[in-house]
Amino acid sequence: MIVVLVSDMNRWPMTRLLRTARGRLPPISLVDYQTAFRRLSVPAGSLVFTDFDLLSSFEMDAAGRLATAAARQGLRVLNHPVRVMERHELLASLHAQGLNPVQVTRLEAGGRPTRFPLFIRQEDGCLRPDTGLIENDVALDAALAGLRRAGKTMKRRIAVSFENLRDEEGFFRKYGAFCIGGRIVPQHILRDRDWIVKSHRAPDSARFAEEELDWVRSNPHAAELARIFAHAGIDFGRIDYAVVEGRIVTFEINVNPTFPRFRGGNPAREARRGPILAALAEAFAEVDTADARGRLRFQPDPDGARYIKRKRWNRIERQMWKLRMALRDRRGDE
Repeated sequence: MIVVLVSDMNRWPMTRLLRTARGRLPPISLVDYQTAFRRLSVPAGSLVFTDFDLLSSFEMDAAGRLATAAARQGLRVLNHPVRVMERHELLASLHAQGLNPVQVTRLEAGGRPTRFPLFIRQEDGCLRPDTGLIENDVALDAALAGLRRAGKTMKRRIAVSFENLRDEEGFFRKYGAFCIGGRIVPQHILRDRDWIVKSHRAPDSARFAEEELDWVRSNPHAAELARIFAHAGIDFGRIDYAVVEGRIVTFEINVNPTFPRFRGGNPAREARRGPILAALAEAFAEVDTADARGRLRFQPDPDGARYIKRKRWNRIERQMWKLRMALRDRRGDE
């Protein structure tokens, strides 16, 4: 069994994978954090943690307690909340070590970026940037003033330098590759004339389809991508990156990524789906704990436990919660 922890607001990526890859993957149970925190237990198995950007600090601590309980039981844990780097920390650390040209600056702390062009975005989530490309300090001041006028605070907003170049046909490219338990599985090469590459918006061509298929099969960046994932403390997710003058440029790592649609979709890029699904099936099988049985129980920090349920308490739920907490404390469950 593989147990994937997701936010109740973001079940769709894993749900689509399970629907379209039906029959090819080992048993996977999708459990939202709110259910896990309410029941103080999850099915026993290999645990995969996702959606950290949608959790509060109290919920992150509770997830960390769950991961620690699983590790103590000898269960495999992917994306342990204690060691995963999120967007700002990952980009800042890679840049500081000379491993990535992207400069990231937290605006709420009064930081001032120095590398242009750049754009402003929220530190969390996957929404589009708040601005277009900003070319200099004057334009930056104007953009910041405009955001404040629009009622947008600088809290958890970052400035990110733009590091990409057009290919020979005039398209920006964004590469995406999964990491499943340390195994790198290429997903796609997206192309767009816009600098924000969110989907494939280039004309279909046999030449590009063959190039993308060859890239999927040869997996040429696997070793370097594996090192980046290891640096980030991430065992499950998808890295979005570019290749600029032969060098990998890391944009971000999404720990609840969208997987390809293995049924339907663009027929021009159909050939790549078979190798991707086969590689994903092997990778998931390697992280599966096939002999896990029963449920894994844990106990969050009592001081923060009441803050990890977003849904409004009712009297019965409150009493059930107190009873579960008391029973866990009596047994000494972690």
